[in-house]
Amino acid sequence: MGNKVVWLIGLSGAGKTTIAEAAAERYGVELLDGDTIRDFFSNHDFSREGRERHLLGIARMAAMISKHTDVLCSFITPYEDVREKILEILPEDAVMIHISTSLEVCEERDVKGLYAKARTGEIASFTGISDPFDEPKCTHLTLDSSGEPGHTVEDLVDELAHLFEKPKAVLLPGRWQPLHVGHEWMIQRELDQGKRVVVGIRNTPVSDSDPYSTDTRKRMIEHRYEGEDVEAWVMPDIEAVSYGRKVGYEVREAEDIPPEVFEVSATGVRGGNRANVSAKVMEFMIQEGIWDGE
Repeated sequence: MGNKVVWLIGLSGAGKTTIAEAAAERYGVELLDGDTIRDFFSNHDFSREGRERHLLGIARMAAMISKHTDVLCSFITPYEDVREKILEILPEDAVMIHISTSLEVCEERDVKGLYAKARTGEIASFTGISDPFDEPKCTHLTLDSSGEPGHTVEDLVDELAHLFEKPKAVLLPGRWQPLHVGHEWMIQRELDQGKRVVVGIRNTPVSDSDPYSTDTRKRMIEHRYEGEDVEAWVMPDIEAVSYGRKVGYEVREAEDIPPEVFEVSATGVRGGNRANVSAKVMEFMIQEGIWDGE
């Protein structure tokens, strides 16, 4: 289960930014909105084509950031065909949500007077007045942000919890030089118990004894466990695990490792013993040119 991208759409004044800021603070996610991306994407072209280029560029940024953390985006995103293109760029499990409020309510909330200026023609191509906001059809969820009881900002942030809150995980730290069937046994043991697994990759430098870079090991694990509840994290190169009193987790050592698994050695694998590498890992190593496939 990878990181999540959630994209909020809606009229100006619908409450997108307020909801997004509250959700980003509560769930600890990266927020992309008009303020946070301004230094990266300065858009002064409000034509349909200009808006499309702008939004697709943000979508690519969100997809890149999601390799490392959850991302929450908040943009008007008025055109349905552009929404569909955005979803094609984002990871497959991305969620697009319509923050829905009537135009009348949005105008009532407009402290900057933008709607009034749009109605007098002072602002051209303003969504909802002189430019369309297409009916959302490709969105996955609609949230009523009218502010009525049961639809407050706090209520709506609560409704995003299932997207960002993750169950506790089991951390398996190591060098993973490279991933082999012994490692896979450990990971599968936790998955079989319904656990979410985080593989902690020690950020060790490349050397004769540790020939695979941290990035290669991370991608190897992601390739092997694509679509499974396994995440690969890069962590500092630790020398010990030290903890005090019980603080909600345990430190345990597997005691039921089968002898044939216990004997598997990463050193042996690096020396050419390919019998201890699964087909998926072998596939990755051949693709990367690490092994020649012979």
